Amino acid sequence: MQVPSKADEAPVAERPDLYASAEQELFSLIALTARAKRELATRLDSRLTPGYLPVLGMILRSQRITQSEICERLLVDKASLSRMITKLEQLELVKREVDPDDRRVFHLLPAEFAAERWHETFQGWRTELRSRMTDWDDEDLSKLIDLLSRLNLEIQSL
Repeated sequence: MQVPSKADEAPVAERPDLYASAEQELFSLIALTARAKRELATRLDSRLTPGYLPVLGMILRSQRITQSEICERLLVDKASLSRMITKLEQLELVKREVDPDDRRVFHLLPAEFAAERWHETFQGWRTELRSRMTDWDDEDLSKLIDLLSRLNLEIQSL
């Protein structure tokens, strides 16, 4: 038996042009984001692909996390993540540490200069993004934040 989704329950509004425009803008944003992730991964290290960014970002934010926790949060399979971690170790961005209480478990920690490289890599992107919005007033920025937050919540509940 199939469980009805939220979309199945919602009444269909008669505004196809608005939906089409919103979808197009969202797809454009996704494409721009994908391109930015490729560029940022390459800036971090030319041997990385965009898929490494959320993994390394999570390790940096957590400061200590297991592979299982990353798999669960990012919905990545263990084999793929293991290959990614091995590559990040080779690039001296991540260290593995055996859990003293359970030697089967490894904790992942950022290597010494990983945070510095991460910050340097993203600083140019942040500066460029912010320069594009310098002419926006506070109200417009607040609206953008609110709408993106709302959209993120709606998408997460799908």
